[in-house]
Amino acid sequence: MGIVNGFILIVLGALCVPALVAQKSPNAKALLDKIVPFQGIFGFVLFIWGIWVIIQLILNLGWIGTVFPLGLIYWLTILIDGILSLLGGAILGWSLIQKHLLAKAPDNVKAKAEESFAKIVAFQPKIGIVAIIFGIWVILAAIILI
Repeated sequence: MGIVNGFILIVLGALCVPALVAQKSPNAKALLDKIVPFQGIFGFVLFIWGIWVIIQLILNLGWIGTVFPLGLIYWLTILIDGILSLLGGAILGWSLIQKHLLAKAPDNVKAKAEESFAKIVAFQPKIGIVAIIFGIWVILAAIILI
């Protein structure tokens, strides 16, 4: 976790809400247009990364007790980072997730995944805005807490 994760969350958020970002800054729209072809790969990697982060946090619950309350703040920051990476990555990398992770899955698993994806996509703009704001927090936390 650190400054790089913060910037990754900001890019993730910008890719989730491109219309909002384009309204605010024309320069950002040009940059986003360059990134869009890699959006699926970026999303797939973030999806896998989010799963990894959440598993690691569950296995390392002891972090919460270290240097209380900063350990709790650090743990929660990483958890939210993992959740946003998982959700945003699922949205951006859905086509690759279907191709690589769900290709040989049973039909009932595919149907459940489609249903879950439809629910997540409804929150795409909110996830994008939260990812941008939280990306700024992660950068600040990396500077302040560490």
